[in-house]
Amino acid sequence: MDIIATLQKALNLSDNAKVSVHPAGAVNRVYRVQDPANNLLSLAEGNPQINVHQKCEDVPIDLAVKWLGDDDFSGVERKHQFALQQRLYEEGIAPQPIWLSDDETIWVEQWQSHSDSAGLSSTRRPSHMLAETLAQIHSLSITARPLNLASRWQHYWDVAKLDTSSNLFLRAQGFRKNVVKSEQDDEDCVLCHNDLLINHLLLSEDNSLKIIDWEYAAMGNRYFDLASCCLINKLNSCDSEELVTNYAKLTNIDESNALDKFELHSEIVGITNDLWFAALNAGKK
Repeated sequence: MDIIATLQKALNLSDNAKVSVHPAGAVNRVYRVQDPANNLLSLAEGNPQINVHQKCEDVPIDLAVKWLGDDDFSGVERKHQFALQQRLYEEGIAPQPIWLSDDETIWVEQWQSHSDSAGLSSTRRPSHMLAETLAQIHSLSITARPLNLASRWQHYWDVAKLDTSSNLFLRAQGFRKNVVKSEQDDEDCVLCHNDLLINHLLLSEDNSLKIIDWEYAAMGNRYFDLASCCLINKLNSCDSEELVTNYAKLTNIDESNALDKFELHSEIVGITNDLWFAALNAGKK
């Protein structure tokens, strides 16, 4: 895909614009687009769909562009996620979202220049950093749409066309009541990131933290978010327990109760992950 040609009209890019490819996940593609001949405020000229902060007038265009065209199975409502990230940006915790294409396949946000991955630039243990970040996210007063995990499971196994006698389908059916109960627990219902890889934490030169990749964020059970974090960061059992105990201390939650709930949600997250990959792989056939 010629990303420059696609964005030329939408973002008023000059002929000096340059694009570079960056690492991405299993589905999306990520590019960095830089245009030193233009500034961020020029993006909004004549395009009411683009919303940029006035203080960005003298900031050269430096954008993270995500192509989401291969993700037609996850069920994420990107317009709502884009609006959610705008509120997170206003809280100072996320990059500024710039533009979402009408077909919702191209997502543009401000590139976090002069920032490094917190996992690479810090000498602190990842489990401690992740626990603090999760506690910070979960304390935000921002609300979003509910995760509706039971419905999402249904969507995944429909897309994957799972055989009702398959081991994965039976596992999911066996845990369905636990999922429904989890989502009815108002005490543990918080804003969750749901994809908090250590590389999604970026530290700037002034040591302020920005968190990226909010596409799966939703209101959900805090322990689902903790278990998801441990899974995607491939933390072993000792590091996972350390993360949960640190989180419990930061949030004034009983440690034993937190560990019990985490263990249950680790099973739920494992099934969710397997269903997600089943849906992903079904689309590749």
